[in-house]
Amino acid sequence: MKTLLLHVPKFNNYYKPIGDFIWLNYMPFGLLGIADFLDRCGIDTEVVHLGVEWVENRGFHVDELVKNRPEIKAVGMSLHWHHQSFDVIEVAKCIKAARKDIFIFIGGDTASFFHEEIIRDYPMIDAVVRGHGETPALTLLQALHEKKGLGHVPNLTWRDGDIVKKNSMGYVADADIITMLNFTNFSLLRHSATYIRYVGLPFFFAKGFTKEQNFRYFTIRSPLFPVPIGRGCPFNCTWCGGSQVPQRRYISGLKGFIYRSHESVIRTVREALAAGYGTMQSAMDPEPATQEYFIELWRMIRHEKIRTNWIFECNGLPSETFINEFRKTFQGPDSVIAFSPESGNDALRLKNKGPGFTTNALLDKVDHIDRLGISSEFFFTYAIPGENETLLNDTILLQRTIRKRYKYVRAIRTLSIEMEPGAPWQTDPERFGIITDRHCFKDFYHAHSDPDQGTYSSLGYYIPDYFKKPLDPERPFQDFAERIQAIKCRRFCFIHPNPKKSGRPWQGRLFCSVASRLIRLKPRNLTKPY
Repeated sequence: MKTLLLHVPKFNNYYKPIGDFIWLNYMPFGLLGIADFLDRCGIDTEVVHLGVEWVENRGFHVDELVKNRPEIKAVGMSLHWHHQSFDVIEVAKCIKAARKDIFIFIGGDTASFFHEEIIRDYPMIDAVVRGHGETPALTLLQALHEKKGLGHVPNLTWRDGDIVKKNSMGYVADADIITMLNFTNFSLLRHSATYIRYVGLPFFFAKGFTKEQNFRYFTIRSPLFPVPIGRGCPFNCTWCGGSQVPQRRYISGLKGFIYRSHESVIRTVREALAAGYGTMQSAMDPEPATQEYFIELWRMIRHEKIRTNWIFECNGLPSETFINEFRKTFQGPDSVIAFSPESGNDALRLKNKGPGFTTNALLDKVDHIDRLGISSEFFFTYAIPGENETLLNDTILLQRTIRKRYKYVRAIRTLSIEMEPGAPWQTDPERFGIITDRHCFKDFYHAHSDPDQGTYSSLGYYIPDYFKKPLDPERPFQDFAERIQAIKCRRFCFIHPNPKKSGRPWQGRLFCSVASRLIRLKPRNLTKPY
C-alpha cells in the first residue's frame, strides 16, 4: 500500500495590500520527519503540499491524487494550525467523494486538542493521531496493511461504527527519537524545488502574482529553512496553544523541552544548504539564561566551516557569550537576532509572556548587539490580557525609542494574535478578562470558512473594557477587531517595499494605499484545488 501525507494551507484569505493569498504555506517540519521515518520502516510514503500543487498548476484538483491510483490506501493530513481547520475538512470530503475506501487520518496540535469532537462530528475523518506521530502513524499503517484492528495503536482516536474510541497515550518521543529523525528528505516531497525556493518568509503566497513575483516582492529573497532544534516548550504564554501546559495536558503529554543532538542539527543544516536553502531560522530558545546548547552549536558550525545566515528568535534575552559567539559565526547581513517584547509595558509583559524581562534589561542587551553591528528585529503585539488603549501607548513609546537608539535595527513588526485552541486564555477566558466565540472545533471551522475573514482581521475574542468608548453590543467581536485594526493602521503599520525591512507607520500607510489601489485592479481569486 502507498500512503500520502498532505499539507493543506488555508487557501482563501484577504488583506488589502496584497489581495487574495494562501496562508500557512510552511509545513510543520515534523511532517517530513514522519514521512522519512515511515519510508525507512518500509511504508511507501509521498508528501504532497496542496499549495505548491496549486502554484505549479492552477487547475489542479485534489481528487487527481487518488483517482485511478488503487495503491493509495491511506491519506494523512496535518491539522497543526487552527487556520487549516476548514480546508483540511473540505479536502477530506473531496477525497472521500473520489475514493470511499481510503482511510483518512489527521494529526497536529489542533487535531489533537479537538480529537473526540472531530471523530464524532466529521465522518470523513477516520482517525486522529494525537500528540507525537512517528510510532503511532507507523503502527496505524501497519495495522491497515495487515487488516488488523486499531485498538492497539497508541495515541489514536478512531471510529468503530458509531462509537468514538480513544486509545491510551502510549507514545511520547524522546531525545533519541527526535535526534534520529531526518527533516530534509526532500525526495519524498512532490515539487520540492518549488517548495524550497518559493515558500518562505512571510509565509504567504499572493494569488494575483506568479511564483517569481512572490519571491521578489514578498519574501526575504533567501530561501528560509526552519531548523528543528528539538521539541516542546518550557514556557507558558497566555495566548499560545503550543506552550508547556497545553502540550502536557491536552496534546502530547510532553513536559518541557527536549533537544536534538548537536551533530544531528549540524547534519540538518548541511542538508538544507545542499537542497538550496540560504538562511537558517530557529524560533525556540529554551534556556535564555545560559544558552549553552546554542553557544556550543555556534562553535561547532564554525569548526565545520559551515557558512550560512541565521535568524535567531529569542524567547528571553541572550547572554553576552551567546551574542559574541553568534557574531563570530554568522557574519552575513541577513543574520539577525530577533526579540519579542510583545508589549512596551513591563507588567503586561511579565504577566503574559514566558520568560519575561524588563524594558531596561532589553535595551541594555540590544545596546551590546548594536555595538557589534549585529542586525536585530523586534516583534510586538497588542490587545493582550490586561491591556487597554491607554497602556498601549507604552508600546508606541518603546518602538520610538528603539528606532532612535539603534543603527542596526532591520525591522519592527506589530502583529495581532488570534485565538488558538488550548491556549490558556482559550480554555479559561474569564481568568484573563476576555470573551471568546471559539470554544469547539466547529467554531474554528466556521471562522476560517469565510474568504473575507482575513488572517489579520478575525481575532476570535474581545476585551470588554479595552476601549474607553463601549463596544457595539450588537456586534462586539467585529467592532473590537475593526478598532484594533484601525489602531494598527494608524500606529503600527510596518509594510515596506523590501520585505526584509519595516517602514514607519506613515510610510506603511502610504505604501499600503498605493498597493491597495493597484490590487483592486486585479479580480478576486478564490480558486482552490478542491
